[in-house]
Amino acid sequence: MGIHTAEAIVLRRYPFRETSVTLTCLTDQFGKLKGLVKGLRTQPNRYRSAMEPLTVNRIVFYDTRTSQLHLISQCDLVDPLEAIQRDLDVARLAALCVEVVDAVVPLDEPQPQIYQLLKHTLERLAVGAGPLDTVRIHFVMRLLKLAGFHPQLNECAICSTHVHAAGYWSAREGGLLCPNCLHQDPRAEAASSSTLETLAALSDSAQPLDLDPSALTVLRQRLDEFLRWRLDKPLKTLTT
Repeated sequence: MGIHTAEAIVLRRYPFRETSVTLTCLTDQFGKLKGLVKGLRTQPNRYRSAMEPLTVNRIVFYDTRTSQLHLISQCDLVDPLEAIQRDLDVARLAALCVEVVDAVVPLDEPQPQIYQLLKHTLERLAVGAGPLDTVRIHFVMRLLKLAGFHPQLNECAICSTHVHAAGYWSAREGGLLCPNCLHQDPRAEAASSSTLETLAALSDSAQPLDLDPSALTVLRQRLDEFLRWRLDKPLKTLTT
C-alpha cells in the first residue's frame, strides 16, 4: 500500500454510509481518482477542508492497489474559489467544466495538462476574466483534444479521406464527413472553413482566444452537439 500527496480539484462528492463520503477528484500527478474520506460527516473539524466540489485541496491518500477506491487520510484546503458561487452563470459554467472532465477522463491515468487546464479555467472564472462563452468554448475544445476525444476536423470520420472546405459537420459521426459518406448522416450540415480553423486553433491553444462574437453561437452549438452525441451519458449541466 503506497501513500501519496497530491493537489486535487473535487469533481463530485457523495455520502457513504452514515459518517463518510466518497469523492471523485482530478489530481495534478495521478489523474482522476475516487477516494473515501472516513468520518467527514461526523467530524468535519478534523479536516481543514470539507472537500466540496469546485475546491482545490491538498490530499494525502493511500493507494490500495486492489481497488479503484483509495483511502484519503488528510485533506487541506488550498483555494475555495468562493467567487465562482457568487454568480449563477459562472457557477453553471464551472459545474459544466467539472462534469465534462469527469465524463472524458479515465480513472488512475496521470493527466497533468488536463489538471492545469481545469485549474486555470476555474481560476479565470473566479476572477471574472473573459466572456463566459469564450471561456466555455476554449475549455471544451482544449479538453477534448488533450483527452483524445476531439472531433475530426481534417479527415472524414468514416473513411479518413482528407476533407476541409468541402466537408459536412456530423456530431453523430464524430466530426467531418466527406461528400461520399454524407449518406451516413443525411442531416449533416456544410461546415465552414472558418469554423473548422477556429476549432483547430482552440484545441491547440493553452489560453482562450479572442473570438468573433458572431461566431460564438455556431461554435458553441457544434461543441454542444458533439458532447450530446459522443458521451455515454447525457450531461446534467449541458443546457440549450
